[in-house]
Amino acid sequence: MKKSLVAFVVSVIAPLSIAYGATGGTTKARTTTYRRASTVQNKGRVTNNFYYNQSNRKKYGAAPVATAAPAQRQAYTTTTRSVNYNNDNYGVDSYVADSYKTETVQRKSNYSERSQKKTTVSQERKYFLAHPFFQPLKGNFGSVTDIAFAKNSFGFDLLNSVVYDLDPNSSSYYPNTGVPLTYGPLDLGGKAQTDQFLVKQDFSFGLTDKLAIVAMGQYDSTKLQFKDWTSGDPDNENKDSGVNVFGFGFQLRFVDTPKVIGMTAVNYESQRDTSDSVLADLKLGYKFDRTTLYLVGRGGYSWLKEKDAAYGFYVGDDSGDWLMLSYKRDVSDVFFAEGGLGIFSVLSKYFTVNAEAFFGSYDWHNQLKAMAAFGVQPFDSFALNIYASGVLYDSADNKTKEFLNYDVNPIAFPDTTLAYTVGDYKIKNYNEYKIGAQIILHF
Repeated sequence: MKKSLVAFVVSVIAPLSIAYGATGGTTKARTTTYRRASTVQNKGRVTNNFYYNQSNRKKYGAAPVATAAPAQRQAYTTTTRSVNYNNDNYGVDSYVADSYKTETVQRKSNYSERSQKKTTVSQERKYFLAHPFFQPLKGNFGSVTDIAFAKNSFGFDLLNSVVYDLDPNSSSYYPNTGVPLTYGPLDLGGKAQTDQFLVKQDFSFGLTDKLAIVAMGQYDSTKLQFKDWTSGDPDNENKDSGVNVFGFGFQLRFVDTPKVIGMTAVNYESQRDTSDSVLADLKLGYKFDRTTLYLVGRGGYSWLKEKDAAYGFYVGDDSGDWLMLSYKRDVSDVFFAEGGLGIFSVLSKYFTVNAEAFFGSYDWHNQLKAMAAFGVQPFDSFALNIYASGVLYDSADNKTKEFLNYDVNPIAFPDTTLAYTVGDYKIKNYNEYKIGAQIILHF
């Protein structure tokens, strides 16, 4: 009678029951197991910062469920499953994993052996370091080590020239005799190529969750070549390496809501023996699902360390001879601006993708370029981002610029100590690309 009463009461409390039958010796026992149909979860937002790591920040309800089980079922089990939410309440551009931990504890009574099941659900929200809006949290450091190979090349045709006899005592490259040695059209062409191996290191520190200071330095190993001369002349090249750029600045994430995120940055950079620059960056993004679509605007102002100078592609040798394909002459400062569109998306807990396209005005030419990146983040504090960028269009093609040549003891003019040549050249097939990897740390 007691057994029948217990079974009746339990069946009223938990109607979702499954009955099992078992026979042992001459005694027949009836065991009933009760299971929860689902786990209740809190749908509230954990943080306004959608890509921050909020692991174990909140635990969701653990309601015990009584079950009867034979002695041989004594066990401890853990089950984990991952769920991707497309719900604004969980934030966006984040990967949410729910971990279900089930523990079985035995209890004994005069009637049967029973067990208690307790399920705990924790929400994990990951801080994706390859995100274009990444900056360290308050009191933390961020490190981005960018290792890349870059190449720039274009063909050129020398169109004409004027050769002057230059006084060796003159402090100017401009002719001071007034009478050219020779002038006329040229039929000579070649290729100008720059190969660079770059290591750029950025360190940042979070003063607050929204404001960070940044310091950077760049090592580069550069080779410049004039090659593939139509006359069959040998290649001319220069090599240089060292820490050629350093700088500092700040990052400010001025808005971060469930739908909108915005960041700005201002930096000062100095390039050895060349220029000093102030650079500004503005990003504004819109969030949906696990994706951010964003706009980018950048600008920079550089002042050359030598006033009224020329800049361009320059190769010289130990004898004092040099050749420059100038981009612009008699300048003291340079300005650039670019704007573009980007998209960042979280594929899974460990993988991200990023793509950008920009159109910019770079003082003497305009350019359309694109970038694509694939990120891997196995740990909260480490990510690897592999990227490639290249030029889709450049207005430099078919532009005519001036070239300058300084020739000590020219073979063509044996009675002249110094020959200075000025002429026009035409650019063709302008191209540049860059491939690299970023090692990103947050600690």
